[in-house]
Amino acid sequence: MLLIFSSPENVVTFSFAVLSSSRHIEKSNDYHYLHSWLGTGLLTSSGSKWHSRRKLLTPAFHFKILEDCLEVFDRQATLLVDRLRPRADGQPFDILSHIALCTLDIICEAAMGHVINAQNEEDSEYVKKIKKINYLMQRRMTVIWEQPSLLYWLLGLARQRDECLSVLHNFSKETITNRRKINQQNVDEKSDKKQRLAFLDILLEYSGGTKGLSDEDIREEVDTFMFEGHDTTAAAISWSLFLLGHHPEIQAKVHEELDAILTSPDQPLGIAELRQMKYTENCIKEALRLLPSVPYLGRVLSEDLNICETHTH
Repeated sequence: MLLIFSSPENVVTFSFAVLSSSRHIEKSNDYHYLHSWLGTGLLTSSGSKWHSRRKLLTPAFHFKILEDCLEVFDRQATLLVDRLRPRADGQPFDILSHIALCTLDIICEAAMGHVINAQNEEDSEYVKKIKKINYLMQRRMTVIWEQPSLLYWLLGLARQRDECLSVLHNFSKETITNRRKINQQNVDEKSDKKQRLAFLDILLEYSGGTKGLSDEDIREEVDTFMFEGHDTTAAAISWSLFLLGHHPEIQAKVHEELDAILTSPDQPLGIAELRQMKYTENCIKEALRLLPSVPYLGRVLSEDLNICETHTH
């Protein structure tokens, strides 16, 4: 259906009414191409499943838990800077591939408690399949002749997708099994050693029982956050750097703020330092406004909606 709005304000009103609603959560057909990889996790689900998963997963994003991941962010970002240093020779290069490996390392360790060392081992089978599945999925959403299942199979793309999924799903399942064994071992040994709580640990706490998450449910959410967590973040960082590079006067102000907060190159990044980076935060927000990581959001309305005195369904 084509909607024609009379003013930018009406567009904003409509978008806010739909995208901020907890009722209009039925995803468009574009999301269906992700089901083979992500199942119906938080990104792709709707209805009662979405509501129950959202309620279940909210505690996993408590600020205290995110603060515990700062050490991972800091360590992997330092490695990224070391890898980029030789490229600072004035010649153009694709920075997205470097940043994507960094964010993949971060999300794997922070969310799954699994170190994959993607920045140093980018030729590993898992890293290659992550790159390939991202390309295949996002291409299918935009290339019309790849969307029918029969054509997708005839073109040989379904086979490539399934090869990737075999590696990725097996990796996630093995990680879940191993993490459960580690947690159980810590319980059996009554270990007092403080361990950073990964996103996967929180999911495992909800497993079992009539209302608990099955291993397949956990696998869906792990794969969902692996995809959302590394791909969109890498895009946001890359576009932020792109814009800063095109506006050296703004870049200088960011540099000045960071130099004032981080007085030593070896100073670890803590939550106190992060909260002082107001100007840097505003630059990131502006980059997301101008060049959002996700180019579109699709929703299917299941009931009539009155917007700006326009009857929409």
